[in-house]
Amino acid sequence: MRAGRAGCVAGGCAASAAGGCAGRVAGGRAGLVKRWLGNTLRGLCMGAADVIPGVSGGTVALILGIYPRLIDAVGGLGTGVLRRVRSRSFRRLLAVGARDPGRLPGDRAGEDAGRVLFLAYLAAGILPAIALGARILPPLLSLYPAQMRGLFLGLVLASVTVPLRAMRRGGLSQWLLGLGAALVTVWFVGLPPPTSERATGRVFLEFAEPTATEVLLTPQNLTLSAPGNGERPELAFTPAGSTTAPVGSAGIEVAVIAGMTGDAGNVPAGSIREVEGPVAGLRVSQPEALGGGRNPALAYLLLGGVLAISAMALPGISGSFVLLLLGLYHYVLYTLSLAIYHQDGSAILTAGAMAAAMAAGLLTFARVLKRLFARWHDPTLAVLVGLMLGSLRKLWPFTRYTEEGREVAALPALGDPEVVTVALLFAAGMAVVLLLGAAGRRRSHEDSKAGSGRPPSRQRQP
Repeated sequence: MRAGRAGCVAGGCAASAAGGCAGRVAGGRAGLVKRWLGNTLRGLCMGAADVIPGVSGGTVALILGIYPRLIDAVGGLGTGVLRRVRSRSFRRLLAVGARDPGRLPGDRAGEDAGRVLFLAYLAAGILPAIALGARILPPLLSLYPAQMRGLFLGLVLASVTVPLRAMRRGGLSQWLLGLGAALVTVWFVGLPPPTSERATGRVFLEFAEPTATEVLLTPQNLTLSAPGNGERPELAFTPAGSTTAPVGSAGIEVAVIAGMTGDAGNVPAGSIREVEGPVAGLRVSQPEALGGGRNPALAYLLLGGVLAISAMALPGISGSFVLLLLGLYHYVLYTLSLAIYHQDGSAILTAGAMAAAMAAGLLTFARVLKRLFARWHDPTLAVLVGLMLGSLRKLWPFTRYTEEGREVAALPALGDPEVVTVALLFAAGMAVVLLLGAAGRRRSHEDSKAGSGRPPSRQRQP
């Protein structure tokens, strides 16, 4: 009887141990999947931020608690890693690390494998987010320019708090550096944007009935578009300057200019078919093809890519905003949309060349950034603050156009209904960044408390 009981107990213990072991294995695998999936979701958040001017992917990485590891992973890549990736033994090491990062060895090859896996899972989230943003943002920027600028203004202004909080001490030299950077940026963003690379032409607007009063047509209140087709996305156009239709006009001819640089704006006659303006019942016809649009020089595009990816690595600096300052933002989004959703060969080559330049720039700038922060931490942050504050001039949502067609900042008209929506989006943009910043500081505080309260572990975290 006792033997039977002992057998039952032993069998139950064995079954319990086996079940517990199986449960730990299953739980361990679930934990690994959860951690790798978490890195992909973090990449998704970073990619969504990188597409929006004013939100920095570096800021999001800082908030999510992965910024130091991101800079270390990117800075650790080099020719040695590229040589290892081609070897079969390193690929086996990657497979081991993907299953269980705790089994990676502590040598240089194991560290490189951990970096490559970390960046790969981040990229699995970043790239789809950028592809989705390239499809959604261009129509919003074309149809609601003032509202989108208001949103971006709030995002950038609130993001200034990130480098400010990171400064260890404030001194006169730091503030002078920041002031100098701000003044240079204000001058730079105030330069008139080049229009020689944007397509131009003329359209004819027809009113539903003769106008009872004068009608002022400006780039702010008149938007024209060429609907998308199977070969390209929708294209937006605006008046090249202000035009007034006199009393009793049945129609008026208007000079128009493409909303972005590039030869995509050289649309054939009859392409511009949609119009939104200050008068109901407007109709548009395009008797002649538009011309004069030229793609940016490849060297300038590659330089923009290097500067943008370098800015993305900095908390508080938006790479998309750098592209906006350089006049490349709309063109890059359009090219990405053309390459991804329309499989245009030329766009694919352009996007590939820019991606290669951005990869080279990121690998180089990550090392420079580590040295700058190591030697001149506060001066570097002071310059970043100045750059961000000076760039706010570019995002002022209310503008007017001179007779020469130049866009200049202006105060909103009394009773303008756009003021309310712009103000709400401005407040929403500030709230998003401030709330994310508060969440990031809370997480950093909790991580520091947890780290000080437990012994170090040898297991690698994915």
